[in-house]
Amino acid sequence: MQRPQATRIEHNSLLYWATILYVVGVPNFIHFDTTGRTAEPVNLTSILTIVQTFCTGYLLIVISLLDRRPFGSRRNSYSPSLWIAMLLVFSLTSVLQPNSRSARSTDLFLSFFFLSQWLIAFLIIAALYSRTPSAQANALIVRSIGIVSWIWLGLVWIVLPFMPTQVYGASDESARAVRQLGGQLIHPGKLATLAGIGFFYALLFGSRGLVRWVVCVGALITMALTSARTAEIGFIFALLLYALFMSRKAIVRWGAIVFLLFTCVIGMTFNRTLERYVARGQSTKSLTSFDDRTRIWTTCWNLVKLRPILGYGYTVGARNAIRENWKYSHWIPPHAHNEFIEAAVDGGAVGLILVAWVYLCMSRKLFQNASSSRSHLFFLLVYLQLCVSAISGPILTYRYQTLGGIFVLCFIGTFGTAKNTSTESASRLAPLEGGSVGNKSDVRCVSSSARRVS
Repeated sequence: MQRPQATRIEHNSLLYWATILYVVGVPNFIHFDTTGRTAEPVNLTSILTIVQTFCTGYLLIVISLLDRRPFGSRRNSYSPSLWIAMLLVFSLTSVLQPNSRSARSTDLFLSFFFLSQWLIAFLIIAALYSRTPSAQANALIVRSIGIVSWIWLGLVWIVLPFMPTQVYGASDESARAVRQLGGQLIHPGKLATLAGIGFFYALLFGSRGLVRWVVCVGALITMALTSARTAEIGFIFALLLYALFMSRKAIVRWGAIVFLLFTCVIGMTFNRTLERYVARGQSTKSLTSFDDRTRIWTTCWNLVKLRPILGYGYTVGARNAIRENWKYSHWIPPHAHNEFIEAAVDGGAVGLILVAWVYLCMSRKLFQNASSSRSHLFFLLVYLQLCVSAISGPILTYRYQTLGGIFVLCFIGTFGTAKNTSTESASRLAPLEGGSVGNKSDVRCVSSSARRVS
């Protein structure tokens, strides 16, 4: 990866690293009560998460009060009204969540705590973005996403030799006890998505030569060891979309086609091995039900029919409702395992419409701007992987995690400079040939923004 040159520490340095740490989050050695089986949700990880949330919020308030510049030091277009509407809707449904046998006295507090995590994430990223000059703003967002993804990948590989069962084992959010890279530290599906994001960051913004390709191969190995099928599909979809439709040279497109054909031949040759990898020790019945996803979706839609307007409350109320209506004993799902179904369970029809509108706005803007610069292309490739990941697991409609922070980074990077893309527009896309990723101005822009905050 290209190393930014260290220069003097500027005012944004503290805010920048606070943002990075908040997006990375706390490693999950001991989880929150995700399965519904644990009687006491308070543990080491939950305590550290609460401490980090309050410390980040306090730091944001102090910086905002002491800084002479206003919060919006330059004009942006984050669509804050949309996010405020979602916050109000999910807050209202949490207050009005129905009583249940699984309810605890702390449920309402937990719902608002999870919502406050999202509020802090949006505010601190917006504060950092608004205090960055327009010429470096998108490059700073790109660099932040890349650093977050590679921090997690590095953390997994560093912990693996010392705590192999913790990092390479079964995830507590899975219905099957299958060993996957990520284990208890981070959900394998999330790790695979971060590996795909890290791959594109190294590919588009990494230094030339062998180092870049070694880093890319490392990301692919990490993804393969997670056995996270949904994330792998999202990565392949994003990679083929770039190679086939967003590259300007025919050699890149033909290279992608040859690679796809070669992969098909390898798959047919080693079909037994491929079947075992895809099945992950599951039966044909489990595979046809998408690892019990269809059962969860059916249960959740039945819940939505009972409360189509108000829903059951953000995260906690929805989890209680799913738990009480789940008919199977081998596993209790912590959420609906789908972004839009979870939105309907959390906040009813209004919550579903608002979340769907966020995704539609993002899709329209990203496809419009993808050809304007490599930063916007990177945002699109990251967003596509997040969309595929959202099919099997919620991002916005569940408690705040790393992928949620990356989603907010992409959103603000996409909409924040809607009228300030003239600097980047001169850097047109070029195919990845001979170790070059097109015009060097984007790389200089990334390095420049890095020097301003380090």
